Amino acid sequence: MEPLLTIQVVGWNSAVALAGTLRALKHLPAGAADIRYIDNGSTDGSVALVRRTLAVADIIALPVNRGFAGGHNAGFACCRTPFVMVLNPDAALVWPGVQRLLEAFVDARVGAVQGKLYRQQRGEASAMLPVFDSAGIVMTRTLNGIDRGAGVADRGQYEEPAELAAVTGAAGIYRLQALREAAYGGLEVFDEKFWAYKEDVDLGWRLRLAGWRVVYLPVLTAYHTRAVGPQTAAAWSWQPQRLLARLRDRRTALSLRNWVWMLTKNMTFRTAPVYAAAAGVRLLAFAVITMVYWPLLPAWAETLRGIPAMLRRRIR
Repeated sequence: MEPLLTIQVVGWNSAVALAGTLRALKHLPAGAADIRYIDNGSTDGSVALVRRTLAVADIIALPVNRGFAGGHNAGFACCRTPFVMVLNPDAALVWPGVQRLLEAFVDARVGAVQGKLYRQQRGEASAMLPVFDSAGIVMTRTLNGIDRGAGVADRGQYEEPAELAAVTGAAGIYRLQALREAAYGGLEVFDEKFWAYKEDVDLGWRLRLAGWRVVYLPVLTAYHTRAVGPQTAAAWSWQPQRLLARLRDRRTALSLRNWVWMLTKNMTFRTAPVYAAAAGVRLLAFAVITMVYWPLLPAWAETLRGIPAMLRRRIR
């Protein structure tokens, strides 16, 4: 019997993080899923590690780094199963939960589904209540997608199925038909102009505009080991040192740019009256911060240059 699911991992110099992910994939039941690893031009031996550890994996070795979006799009183009899971290289899946999520697709209107994604905890923390990494992406008043429950202990607050704005790009499952309908030119599923950050929010929005449901089921799907140390983005804070650290993080510029682009593409006349005021306040806040912290100016310039292309990508 042919598998129904492809599990797709994109990595870039991810050899250290991949160990736990590959271990979980190696213990899947035989023939349960097609497994594909897309490498974004790594130089740390990631491809050799996957070949050595998981011989059944289909490997696409890209010569250059095409980012999260471009890497996954290369995999989607080769996908032959009706469903595809995008999995981070630092996420270890829990197969019974994945099987439960697949049952959601019995509803022909469901285009994407996600379960509970927990943060991997070590040491004394592992004996405490599990902590959410994501219980699905929802929209704020400013239409800035956030992960429900992120960093909060699971005390049973997300035990009911729910409609989502989007599923997380760390461990979400999509219906391939829905992806192809939402893709630009039938091929570009994740917007490659985004490069990184908010591609999953943008895709979820586009799926919903196209009439697909995006849903959450309260089953454990995976554990996510977040990066630590200098690669972890600083939290927003009005403390000068922490605020400066956040502003200096390249991810802040990418998030600003991609948020504006996402609104440009997807906001409709129905949603504009509800969210425009709050989104405008957020935009104004960024503008005021930029007056003080000039290094954000290039991000604004890049954002404005991309507006015409985003307008051409609007779903009407």
